[in-house]
Amino acid sequence: MVIDIPEYFNGPYLKNNKVFFRHYQNNIVRRCKNKNSLVVLPTGLGKTIIGILLITNALKKYKKAKIIVMAPTRPLVAQHKMSCQEFLNIDPEEITSLTGKKSPERRILLFNESRILVSTPQVIKNDLERGRYDLKNVSLIIFDEAHRTKGNYSYNFISNEYINNCSDPLILGLTASPGKDYEHIQQLCDNLHIENIVFKTYEDEDVIDYIFDVDVFIERLDLPIRVLEISEVWSHLFQKFLRFFIDRELINPYKRFYSKLDFLRISHDLTWSLNFENYSESEIKDEEYFEQLYYQSPRIIDIVKEKKLNIQSIYSYCSSCISILHAKDLLETQNISLFTSFLERLEHKAEGELLSAKRITNSKNFQFIKSLLKSQNQAELAHPKINKVISLIKEEMEEFQNRKIIIFTQFREMAEFLKQKLRSEFNGQLEIEKFIGQASKIDDFGFSQSKQIEILQDFRDDKINIIIATSIAEEGLDIPNVDAIIFYEPVPSEIRLIQRRGRTGRFANGRCYILITKDSVDVPFYRVSRRKEETMNSVLLEPEQLRLSEDIQRKKIKCAPILDKQSDLGFLKDFKERKNKEKELLANRSIEEIITELDNYSKSDEYKNLKEHGLTFISNLININKSKLRKNVLKMKGRKLDSSNERKQYLNKNLKTLINIAKFSEKGEVSFLEFKKLASEEDICDKKFFTHFNRACYLGYLKKQADYVQFINDYD
Repeated sequence: MVIDIPEYFNGPYLKNNKVFFRHYQNNIVRRCKNKNSLVVLPTGLGKTIIGILLITNALKKYKKAKIIVMAPTRPLVAQHKMSCQEFLNIDPEEITSLTGKKSPERRILLFNESRILVSTPQVIKNDLERGRYDLKNVSLIIFDEAHRTKGNYSYNFISNEYINNCSDPLILGLTASPGKDYEHIQQLCDNLHIENIVFKTYEDEDVIDYIFDVDVFIERLDLPIRVLEISEVWSHLFQKFLRFFIDRELINPYKRFYSKLDFLRISHDLTWSLNFENYSESEIKDEEYFEQLYYQSPRIIDIVKEKKLNIQSIYSYCSSCISILHAKDLLETQNISLFTSFLERLEHKAEGELLSAKRITNSKNFQFIKSLLKSQNQAELAHPKINKVISLIKEEMEEFQNRKIIIFTQFREMAEFLKQKLRSEFNGQLEIEKFIGQASKIDDFGFSQSKQIEILQDFRDDKINIIIATSIAEEGLDIPNVDAIIFYEPVPSEIRLIQRRGRTGRFANGRCYILITKDSVDVPFYRVSRRKEETMNSVLLEPEQLRLSEDIQRKKIKCAPILDKQSDLGFLKDFKERKNKEKELLANRSIEEIITELDNYSKSDEYKNLKEHGLTFISNLININKSKLRKNVLKMKGRKLDSSNERKQYLNKNLKTLINIAKFSEKGEVSFLEFKKLASEEDICDKKFFTHFNRACYLGYLKKQADYVQFINDYD
């Protein structure tokens, strides 16, 4: 019997003949309709479409409920919103994006008026904590790039709020790579309350007809003799500093390979040990202390005490070794120009009396290398990867008629160098642009998220042929028709390997080139990422070894009607009263967390042991009157917040504008450079800017933190 296979997905809430039918997507959606699901799908197989199809099911089930789609970055949020508007047959005005740039009162109105909300998780968490809306009437939440659900990331808070408040919750987690091993994947499942795992590979029967081959080519390169000589001199300097740790038994002397991580761990362990040095082992048995230590036996602090070592010297030598190894990596895996600029930064730090830098710059090895660099032609020291990139691009153009390539590199400085080099090489033939994240340092302007969106659109429209990207282009972004990917260096992460590789082979056969410098850190990085990917796949292929949620009870959501837009003014007529209520809710949340911690502690073996020994203070604390605690803390916070005796400060229009710029930025903070730019657009610049900015900081409304500005307090 011949089965009639549809060409498109069609049905209620889907635009007609817009979404091509794929068997595996249909099978996945059927499995995810009624259970919290984690969908692990290789990049390029259409995770966005699975989300769209599940949204249509949720809309059919609850016509008046809301749906939330979350993504980690604003470019991804913009992409999801465009996808919803492109494929869903509902009023586009009912599809809304929430960002920190929109005022809280505006976000409340948008939440109540919309059916589908697309947002970064930080905004949703911030609003939920303040009681601006709740998740009772939300029939589906999609967590894109779900592998981020760990630690204190906002996804964790939101998933718990959803499970605890919605009577019929449905979660969809989407990722290409949930974690490197069993523990990481289990943690992700726990945090998202996952009941069902769907894992697809390119070899699956329902997938194989829809994919294209991606050939992976490992390009191994030899360094020039002159560069090897510099590397050898630099390595001898590292060996001198390494003796400091070997002689004091702070590091394993028999290791074949030392990395920056070895010395970061020593610093980390020493810091943790100092934090708990006054505790005995029995006192901290229930702490996360030992889990945080990399070297548990012997403890760093014990070695330091026994040998009476100078702690500051350990930190300083750790910093020196990290700097040397970092410079070595730049020399061997990037280019001589990055190595040279790093040496110049070391000299600048040494001039500032930084001992860890002076130790390096005062060495004979450093002085010899500086003199060698002055006498050598820089072109002779160029890294072979650069010429290899050029030859691969030419090969792609001539043999495959391909003019759409992504080059991934770890460093922004390398992205700029490659952009200039390739523009010079292919002048008039190709349009080349770099693609980097936002400002990360005070002297690093970066690209705004609107600039990132513009570059991606130009790349889609063939106005740009090659983009040289840092990690910002790895996650989720829809970049079609890329037939070749070049890794300027391997990455030691299975997540980043999978995501980078998945940028190609979406609509035709693709090629992935990974450049590896022989006998450099490139080699172990590539091996580590491959091993982690294999371990991840072995866990997902046997999901029965994972503990999934089984106790989620569901009953029908009683949906409140979506607010009519004409009722907006009545809804927010007393904004000041709502702000005070928000502060009270935040205080209540803090109290609930304290009480929960105390309740959990009262059930622990440690507490029972203390109680048996007659320790009454903790017993009194455990038996505290919860309502009295809440009343007293709220009263205390209320006095502090109301402070009616304080003299009211006059704030002019310019000062209020500066406060609002920081207040309405995402998370209440903005880079100082972006802050100045936004202020100048309001005609607040030069002397006028610093006058009002300094006053806002003095009065406690704003705070300057290194290279960013933080919103502290609102004005009445």
